[in-house]
Amino acid sequence: MPPEKPLTGEPALIMALSRVFGPPPAEVALGIGDDCAALAVAGPDYLLWTVDTMLEGVHFDLAYFSLSQLGYKALAVNLSDIAAMGGEPLYALLSLGWPQGQDPAGALVLGEGLARTAGEYGVAVIGGDTVASPKGVMVTISLLGRVPKGEMLQRRGAKVGDRIYVTGPLGEAAAGLEMLKRGLTLEPGLQEALTQAHLAPQPQLRAGRILAGERLATALIDLSDGVATDLGHVCRAGGVGARIPAETTPVSLRVRAAAPLLGLDPLDLALKGGEDYQLLFTCPPEKTAALFRAFDQAGLPRPLPLGEIIPGAGVWLSTPEGEKEITGEGFDHFRLDL
Repeated sequence: MPPEKPLTGEPALIMALSRVFGPPPAEVALGIGDDCAALAVAGPDYLLWTVDTMLEGVHFDLAYFSLSQLGYKALAVNLSDIAAMGGEPLYALLSLGWPQGQDPAGALVLGEGLARTAGEYGVAVIGGDTVASPKGVMVTISLLGRVPKGEMLQRRGAKVGDRIYVTGPLGEAAAGLEMLKRGLTLEPGLQEALTQAHLAPQPQLRAGRILAGERLATALIDLSDGVATDLGHVCRAGGVGARIPAETTPVSLRVRAAAPLLGLDPLDLALKGGEDYQLLFTCPPEKTAALFRAFDQAGLPRPLPLGEIIPGAGVWLSTPEGEKEITGEGFDHFRLDL
């Protein structure tokens, strides 16, 4: 198998910035390079800290995204980061860039959507900042959470022979986004499910806590940029490779139904589309029975097998024609080498 590819795009920029910032102080248990930073505060828990930005024209289009939905999703994507560490959310700050000349009542609608989501997940919004934006709405959420110090999961930790799982079927958010961008109308049940997968992702906090509390995962990440990219982060962090059989990839049945109408490959939507906000994790094969039992007891759907951790580097898709590397072929804000 070829050696690991050099970093490019967003991962390369993050790595370059980390060199600029230098090593973190001793009280930082986990710094740059995971879904959250972790601070070693007094008591039994690590303090988790994450931040995400949603920018009009990049992450959303108000032609098909209501301001209330934007408030919901802005917090949901941060909640997914906390889930990816096995943690519980606590407090949020909002930074809002609002266009000059745009009715400020819309900002309150956005805030109401955010407040409803915060209440649903037990988060208190306790402050932030507002600024005038020269172009488009910008929403940044900084979220604090906690996780017991002996339970925190990270991207690193996958071992050769571990099985790879996801907490739900793949590709629905990507298919929903394509429908919204094109203004397509499909069968009502199908259309509603796919568009909601993009507009209102469900952070998998309960699943993350089970994986952490029951010591069932060796590595964990949320699927924001697509399997090809996010599993690539797990492989790089663990110094391993991954093999995904194309024929058994858990592509959503809704995606398989919609893909021909969109003129797209359902496997590409599932592995490269992004924004599913399911959890992807690795689990030793001897823990399979315990894994399924824990999810059954919690009343959650059983995780779906995706592939296997293998020696080497990168993410490899197995097809009848052979194997091809797909590492990093998900969403990337940047395409540059540093």
